[in-house]
Order: sequence, then C-alpha cells, then structure tokens
Amino acid sequence: MTKILHLLSIAVAVVFAAAPAVSMAGDPIVLSDSVSAKATIVKVDKKSRELTLRDDTGTEVVVVAGDEVRNFDQIKKGDILEVEYHRAAATSLQKASDTNVAGKATDIERAPAGAKPGMVATQMSTIVATVLDIDTKNRLLTVKGPKGGIVTIVVPADMKAFDSLKKGDKISAEYGEAVAVSVRTPEKKKK
Repeated sequence: MTKILHLLSIAVAVVFAAAPAVSMAGDPIVLSDSVSAKATIVKVDKKSRELTLRDDTGTEVVVVAGDEVRNFDQIKKGDILEVEYHRAAATSLQKASDTNVAGKATDIERAPAGAKPGMVATQMSTIVATVLDIDTKNRLLTVKGPKGGIVTIVVPADMKAFDSLKKGDKISAEYGEAVAVSVRTPEKKKK
C-alpha cells in the first residue's frame, strides 16, 4: 500500500523506524545519542511534488515534498535522502519551585536557494515533571509530564542536582532535539 506523507514526517518516521530505543507503544522515550537513515530517490513527480524513496531493504514509500521544501527542482532520480535525528541529554535540571514553567523553542534552517534541498530543525523544550524512576548507574531520569507523557532523559555527570533527586520530586528540565534532512547526488562509480 502506498502511503503519501509529508517529507519531514517521513524523514522523522524513517529515523524512528531505525531507532530501537524509541517505542511507539507508550513506553518511555530515552533521549540520548543519534540515529540516521538514508533512502534512494527512485522516482520524482515534479507536478505533484511526490518522491518515491527506497531504503536498503527495498521497501518503497511515496512522500510529498510540501512547498516549504526549497529547491525541489534540484532533486533527481538516484539522489540520496539522508536523515539524522539527535536525541539530546538534559541541558539543565533543577528541583521545581514553580510548577507553571514549560515551553518550547524551535528553529528551522533551510538550504540556501539553488542548493540541493535540506533542512535542520532544532527544538529546545522545558518541562516540569514528576520523577518516576532514577537509574543512578546510567544517569537516566524517568519523568512524567503534566499531560501524562513519560520521558527518560540522560543526565550528564556535571548536573549535580540529579544526585539529590528522589521518586516523587517535581523537577524542571531543559533538553534539546534536532533533525537534519539532506539530499545529495551520489558519487559516480570509478571505472
């Protein structure tokens, strides 16, 4: 069955499919390290802005590149779509004194005019959450947010607030995520 999806959505879906640490079944999401994926563009429909992508296993999916995909006309059959998803560690952590602190800041950079399509999106999130579990050996902090979402955050060793936390504590944490999508022409094989 052919699925028609927005380019960024499929890019993130491709990366998530390659990431065993991420579970779509409601399990906690561990925000650490990076995953990447790539697919070959096997068909380009310029009129509908549809791209047919094939991964290394031969699975094909059709995606729609929205109007925000700059330089669509630069995409050619045989190009490679590459996606990197970075799940970041906490950048700040403290016991919460104000339970109304939460927010997100997103930044998106697109490829310059005339270049192959690409983008980098970063998002910094601040959450106030309740500590559900603490893995001191691996410095993992599992928290439940105000809307019931459960996230496990890797806490760097220099964040000393981690060492004094207990289950049930309210914390304020900031963490970041980034996704990079690029299209490149493969290198020509040497004869």
